[in-house]
Amino acid sequence: MEVQYLKAWGELAFPPGFKWGAATAAYQVEGAWNVSDKTPSIWDTFTHKYPERIEDGSSGDVACDSYRLWERDIEMAKELGLDYYRFSISWPRLVPNGFADQVSEDGKNYYNKLIDGLLANGIEPVVTLYHWDLPQRLQDYGGWLNPLISDWFADYARVAFSLFGDRVTTWLTINEALVVCTYGYGMGVLAPGISENDYGKYVCIKNIVMAHGKAYRVYEKEFKAKYPYGEKILL
Repeated sequence: MEVQYLKAWGELAFPPGFKWGAATAAYQVEGAWNVSDKTPSIWDTFTHKYPERIEDGSSGDVACDSYRLWERDIEMAKELGLDYYRFSISWPRLVPNGFADQVSEDGKNYYNKLIDGLLANGIEPVVTLYHWDLPQRLQDYGGWLNPLISDWFADYARVAFSLFGDRVTTWLTINEALVVCTYGYGMGVLAPGISENDYGKYVCIKNIVMAHGKAYRVYEKEFKAKYPYGEKILL
């Protein structure tokens, strides 16, 4: 039975046209947490304030140093034969004060270089707008518990769409919304560490769904006709 199983498994193959991809999150790989005008995210604050809550006491201060080593990252993606690379934009790197009235030139240049480099190597960028690294300044105003955050997120999304929508065809709004709310605002074990299980996670979920909807409508109304190929925007 085992020999037959191994033989059958060895004959399996991916179908023609199958696309390969890999994914990262900004806080997991970028490092450079205080470079240029980038401001702290809730994960910067959380890991610095409560290092004991991380099993090995590590943080994303340096991580994979992708902020500086992005060219090598692209080389490795090409060596792996990737067709897609999903990465997230760091909200406090692109929009340092959390609000869309101030866009970082450094942040804009970093993501432009990454996107252009991927495309030059035949790799399609897939961009997540939010992978857990909320600007700490917005958390100081209540974060995902503040109903105004859906508008703040929509404004931030508009910045990203306007800067990168001419080259990015697939967008994801918010990564693992249930985890953000349950563990970040309910159980308090992830950033920002709020333990409001009977209240926090539900308000958070409502506001995240609203934020997704508003970001989608921004794209639909302001960018879809301009970039008709970029119709894929997902929660």
